[in-house]
Amino acid sequence: MASYGPVAMVTTPWGDAGTLHDRKLQPGRRLPPEEVARNQQERLFAALVAVVAEKGYEATRVEDLLELSGVSRSAFYAHFKDKEECLLAALHAFVGPTVGAIFADGGPPPDELRARQAFDAFINLIVEQAAAARMCLVEIYAAGPRAIEEIDRTTDGVQAFLSATLEQVPGRQGMPPEIVRAMVGGVRKVIHSRLYRHQEEELLELIPQMWDWFAAYEPPPEPLRRPRGRAAQNGGPANGYDPAERILRALAAVVAEKGYPAMTIGDIAARASISLSTFYANFADKEEAMLAAVDSGSSQMLATTLPAFRRAPDWPNAVRGAFGAMFAFCAAEPEYTTLGAVDVYAAGRRALEQRDEVMKTMEGLLIPGFEIKPDVSPIAAEAIGGAIYSMIYDQIKGGGAENMQEVAPLAAYITLAPFIGAEQACTVANGDGRGR
Repeated sequence: MASYGPVAMVTTPWGDAGTLHDRKLQPGRRLPPEEVARNQQERLFAALVAVVAEKGYEATRVEDLLELSGVSRSAFYAHFKDKEECLLAALHAFVGPTVGAIFADGGPPPDELRARQAFDAFINLIVEQAAAARMCLVEIYAAGPRAIEEIDRTTDGVQAFLSATLEQVPGRQGMPPEIVRAMVGGVRKVIHSRLYRHQEEELLELIPQMWDWFAAYEPPPEPLRRPRGRAAQNGGPANGYDPAERILRALAAVVAEKGYPAMTIGDIAARASISLSTFYANFADKEEAMLAAVDSGSSQMLATTLPAFRRAPDWPNAVRGAFGAMFAFCAAEPEYTTLGAVDVYAAGRRALEQRDEVMKTMEGLLIPGFEIKPDVSPIAAEAIGGAIYSMIYDQIKGGGAENMQEVAPLAAYITLAPFIGAEQACTVANGDGRGR
């Protein structure tokens, strides 16, 4: 059987994928078992990065890893139960130690210069190891909750590093952790979008803009309030919708329970109480239905959000009103919200591009802010959009979709502060003034 070969040579943290067979240990050599195990595992890790780079995680098979790495089937299963266990081991071997070394776990508190150096090193690593970065930050969402949690823990470490840095910067001490986490989420979105589009080289040019966006934030002068209130109810029972909308709502519910990769058309049909022929009369396959569900949820959200933005007396209060309406929709429609903020990542590039079109619409609402303060970092609109999505993601993952409205003041502050300053942004976010 011909050995598996990627379309192009792939650089991985464990060497070039095309050299893995050359790294097989010679038979007859008496080597310590741990050295043999390390050699086999590293070849499998490199093969995993290369195959996922070509085929995506969902389509990657154990057989592909064996053919590319030259590791025997018995050796693979002596190390790992399945490809998920192999991925988790690869993440544990690469992500934690590498990111920990860059962001200096332990040691004295980092100052601003050291933080900037760490940030530069991190972005350069992503560009140099683009295939591994894509596996860790893009394909990871198709790999299941355990792999996602591994990456989220790494994000927690970066957040802790940034918080420690800000404590050393005059005027930035006492930054609330939820703001720091949103800032990290904003940058993560910028990175993610470049990786899934295979435009990671752009990140090198964006380093100064991302850093300037970080630097635009000061702690709010008083705590941001968390309003409480019952969310508006959704449109009613599923049988009140036409068949297409029933299918889309059923899809959103099934994806929230099982995840996109595990969902089947049969699951959707059963939840919607329709026949398979009715499904196929409306959609060609589950991907087409997923794209339509993202579009439907997004359109309904925008139909709620944009009027609230337009009827406000000024731009700062327009932002506040828009987020109030948007998060009320998110609380009333938790399944559509989960679909658009969490499960869309596992649905592939087309779904992500469609979601990003919605984000561009929301980013357009920041144009008046750039007119107020033209020198704000050009990446701010995209990064703020990513920060807002990261807040929604965290709220959903924490099981708090029904309390989504509590996030609205934080979202307003994150959006307004670079343009109108911390004091006025805090006043508007808390609903104490009309802004200017």
